[in-house]
Amino acid sequence: MIYNDINIEKIKKEVRATTLKVYLLLAKNKDSNYGIREIQRTLNFSSVSLASYHINKLEELKLVEKTSENRYKAKYIVPIGEFEDFFVLKGRYLPKVAFFLSFYTLATIMSILLLLLQQLIPLLVLLFSVVIIATISTWIQFWEYWTNKDEQEEQEED
Repeated sequence: MIYNDINIEKIKKEVRATTLKVYLLLAKNKDSNYGIREIQRTLNFSSVSLASYHINKLEELKLVEKTSENRYKAKYIVPIGEFEDFFVLKGRYLPKVAFFLSFYTLATIMSILLLLLQQLIPLLVLLFSVVIIATISTWIQFWEYWTNKDEQEEQEED
């Protein structure tokens, strides 16, 4: 898949481990600019040259750009690392499961309203059953994601 002028498949192969940490730091703070030394200190790298190496790698992949003050910021947010299960809607990152969650919840509400209007058609009862099962399973999936997210963030800090 091509995202503007970058190849996501190539990026997924090349951006791993330490380079991914640098990218995620810049992507999470998209409105902030970081200098090489700040990146080194924030990520506890042993040297500035290590941070510089990874920034240069990201710059070659066109994921980060250098500002006029010799600082770096994320140019694109691409679906790698933590962003793989998200999509962007009006500048906000939402889990992909949120789309299904909203769809199934709305379908459940509509089914309940139709059932309350005494429209007990066998097909409607079947539809209601399917929608309820889908809604519950999607809510469970979202809940598991949301509770595991905090644990993953704690593990990253360690």
